[in-house]
Amino acid sequence: MCLHRIRRRRRRASAAGDERELHRRVLDLVLEAHPESLVFDDLGAAFLADPADLAEVIALAVAVRDLVVVGLLRSDGLRVLPTRAALHYRCLEERR
Repeated sequence: MCLHRIRRRRRRASAAGDERELHRRVLDLVLEAHPESLVFDDLGAAFLADPADLAEVIALAVAVRDLVVVGLLRSDGLRVLPTRAALHYRCLEERR
């Protein structure tokens, strides 16, 4: 296999790992803040090193969207809240 293909696969795997980590961190923060909702500015302050970096902003927005799609977060476009499923899962994890 060519070296550039191996490097490309490593970058993809690394990017996927980074995405999963951001998903976990966003969900943890939203669960920690519950019962209060967080606004996107709160998430940005917590996760963005440079709020002017469009790639970081997009990554955060995609993470929130992905968590909404799988049913772990609710969002009205401004606020973010955990769903009942996410809250239930957190309770199960705390009982371990």
